Amino acid sequence: MENIRLIEVKEGILSENGKLADELRKQLAKEKTFLLNLMASPGSGKTSLILKTIDALKDDLRIAVIEADIDSIVDSEKVA
Repeated sequence: MENIRLIEVKEGILSENGKLADELRKQLAKEKTFLLNLMASPGSGKTSLILKTIDALKDDLRIAVIEADIDSIVDSEKVA
């Protein structure tokens, strides 16, 4: 016979993460900063999209790119 236990969940697993995200959103809005997290599989065109976006907006906005690729610096060299 199978033992079944009922577990009452009182708070979402990601609730603390949600609180931190809300604080960050408020801070970025106050500073008029737009933050975008771009993720996709290798070869999907992320770097090309970033480069075209920078080219289109560079005269009107200050733009920064933070790269988190642990395997390569190829993209960061292209953006620099």
